Amino acid sequence: MSHRPSDPDHAGGDERVSAATAAIIARVRQLARANELLPGERLGSERALAESLSVARSALRSALEYLEQRGEIRRAMGRSGGVFVSDGRIERNLNTIQGVPDLLRYQGFTSSTEVIRAGLATAGPAERRHLQLREGASVIRLLRRRDADGVPLSLDAMSLPAQLFPGWLQLDLTSSVYQLMSAHYGVEVARAEESSDVRAASPEEAAILGIGTGDPLLQVWRTTWDADERPVEFAHDLFRADRTRITMRRYGARWKRAD
Repeated sequence: MSHRPSDPDHAGGDERVSAATAAIIARVRQLARANELLPGERLGSERALAESLSVARSALRSALEYLEQRGEIRRAMGRSGGVFVSDGRIERNLNTIQGVPDLLRYQGFTSSTEVIRAGLATAGPAERRHLQLREGASVIRLLRRRDADGVPLSLDAMSLPAQLFPGWLQLDLTSSVYQLMSAHYGVEVARAEESSDVRAASPEEAAILGIGTGDPLLQVWRTTWDADERPVEFAHDLFRADRTRITMRRYGARWKRAD
């Protein structure tokens, strides 16, 4: 776990932190270092940490809040949640189909969305190919910026087959697209194919994302199908490379998945 060099390791230089809290902060940092934990790896549950350090959970929470504000840890809720080492980056798991709001919420970030453009258009060649549309068919095009804790994270462009989603433009387009599909149209996303690489930000992209022209972006192309094997989304996402980490799980060639 890293921390800013300008602060003492025990956080005693911060007037907002009591001596008792500073001591717990130092012990949490030491625990992460002793176990050689990498960003994204789990320190443990709050309860287990309090027992391990022999401190009250209320006292531990004060230390964790300090560390979380500095981006050194993140806390996640749920059965697979707990306290994780962090370097401030958002983890995007390539093994799951998950909207950005859900991804951010699980990792303890506050998500917000700005709709930049939304409208109907005639499908272009790539849209027709990936969405299996006839020439002249209409698509819904949506461009949105996603923020994590108020800082731009990604620029998401997507095309949806208009015939499957009538009235789409009247919905709250700051919400999760997959949740809107499920709640309003009964469409459940079943699988996706993605490819990704890194490229430089254009002047327009840099201005929207608050970075410099030419700064690296993680580029993700995605086609998504529903349970009836209909293509329902053709998307192009751009993530700030300085805020994103890619994770995935790989299986041996002889291991057969149950699904």
